[in-house]
Amino acid sequence: MKPEMQATPVEPPSPGVDGRSARWARHREERRAELLEVARRVIHAQGPDVTMEDIAAASGTSKSIVYRYFEEKAQLQRAIGMHILRGMHRRLVEEVERVEAASGTAAAPGERIRAMISAYVGAAQASPNVYRFVTRPSEGLNHFLYSVARLVATALPDRTPASRAEVWSSGAVGFVQGAVDRWMSEDLGRSVSADELIDELVAWLLHGAAATAPTTQEDPS
Repeated sequence: MKPEMQATPVEPPSPGVDGRSARWARHREERRAELLEVARRVIHAQGPDVTMEDIAAASGTSKSIVYRYFEEKAQLQRAIGMHILRGMHRRLVEEVERVEAASGTAAAPGERIRAMISAYVGAAQASPNVYRFVTRPSEGLNHFLYSVARLVATALPDRTPASRAEVWSSGAVGFVQGAVDRWMSEDLGRSVSADELIDELVAWLLHGAAATAPTTQEDPS
């Protein structure tokens, strides 16, 4: 009868080494968060064309240090996009909870869609420069829009098939993004308020173009 195999004892890692690694990881995350906040402030103040040198100068550090935490500008764009997305999600949840608390029933699909669009428009309004930075064509933008689409899918009725929710939410995000981008450019924001824009976007998504088309009187001749 063969003797049982005994596992080779593994020496536990040194607590000192683990502690140093944890402290370094925590320091790195804190430093990255600080640089991200500085970048957001600089972009908000100076516009979406800021450079990594601008961010480094505002941080009181060198460009090489900034690149240590963000290897390229697209990575910074993605990180800021995720920050905006978290704020949108928080606003969406708060709005749905407010609606449900007021009515005593689950929020209807239209109310959920309105909450989502309101969160998106609010994020764009909060800092047009940061919004323009995040929505520039890049892998960072693709990731942001994909994440927003997933968030929109959560606002759909629970019985919506997953495949249909994915397709519909992606289309809705593309439509809303294009409309908001155009609304924020030039002087369109002066003629159409944010509330009007939200109302019309909700109507378009739920009922189609006919819902917001102006009525015209027929020519009597």
